[in-house]
Amino acid sequence: MGTLWKILFEQIDFTTANLIKALLEDNGVEVVIKSAKEFDPVIFGQGGMVQILVKEEDFEKAQQLLKEAQADEQNSSL
Repeated sequence: MGTLWKILFEQIDFTTANLIKALLEDNGVEVVIKSAKEFDPVIFGQGGMVQILVKEEDFEKAQQLLKEAQADEQNSSL
């Protein structure tokens, strides 16, 4: 039985997706970025829309990490 992947974000730009991927991978969460459209290959460096997928067992951890990162970002701008 293979690993189940769950969509964490859909329709997100590639640059933002890479930032989220780096944050999650730094915290031990494996991430896959794939083109949101089956036949619309992402051209790197050009803002194609993508999906961010994480393993089902990491989904809640990924959501929590992002929530904490957003809170940190808001606190640092005060």
